[in-house]
Amino acid sequence: MDKKEIKKQEIIRNSFHLMHLHGYNGTSVKDITDAASIPKGSFYNYFANKEDYAKEAIYYFYHQEDYINIFDDKNLKPLNRIVAFYEKKAIEFETEGFKCGCFVGNLTQEMGDVSELIAKATEDFYLELTKKISSCLEEADQSGDFNPRLDIEVLANFIVNSWQGILVRMKSQKDRKVLDDFIKVLNQILLK
Repeated sequence: MDKKEIKKQEIIRNSFHLMHLHGYNGTSVKDITDAASIPKGSFYNYFANKEDYAKEAIYYFYHQEDYINIFDDKNLKPLNRIVAFYEKKAIEFETEGFKCGCFVGNLTQEMGDVSELIAKATEDFYLELTKKISSCLEEADQSGDFNPRLDIEVLANFIVNSWQGILVRMKSQKDRKVLDDFIKVLNQILLK
């Protein structure tokens, strides 16, 4: 990674929480540069515009999330990896006071029909997450731990899409119950 890319990642790391909390339209370039401690004009050395920043923040978010590695944890059975992923996310959302929700989900809702660039980046995120889940489902099917009644890709998409709906509800309820209900159903579908 060259110096420019390292600095770009540093800017995102120090500022994307603002867009997570306040949304795309609630976060200005000045907010981003203030959080990153750089002059406003320097922003454009790293990003074409705020839309480009949001796209890069989505890719950064996905690749920096430690919990995503749980899908590759061979110490857990494949189906347990899926459940563990969502359990970790539920704890994270509870710790945040149910305020922020999913960074990518929020951007999808706010900008998915406005910005082609952001829509593509959010869709790339969902496709990557769906692939991770599909891979675990296939591994469990091949080992005999799971006999899916649905097409694996359809089931993986259903899990990802259902979670996004749950997060919208969580934000309005400010409560862990909807997350726990999702995890309960996920356990019943996958582990029983």
